[in-house]
Amino acid sequence: MTASAEDDVLVNVGETVGATLGKIVASAHKAVAAARTTEKKGVRAAKRAGKSVSRTAAKGRGKVKSAVKRGKKLVKKAKRKMKR
Repeated sequence: MTASAEDDVLVNVGETVGATLGKIVASAHKAVAAARTTEKKGVRAAKRAGKSVSRTAAKGRGKVKSAVKRGKKLVKKAKRKMKR
């Protein structure tokens, strides 16, 4: 083999290896991008669920407060009626 033939072989091998590594890196990049979007969706869903729980808890607290107020009013009214 001549020097130029050896160089051609080395160039061909280098190109083949480079192309293969490029494909591997691209597929890994796609996998990472897909995982990131999935992670973001999960984080968003968790935030949404947390907000929903806190809203529901606030509504529950409000209902309990109003029920207590109503109960106190009814007791007060009943006491007044008993005095008459």
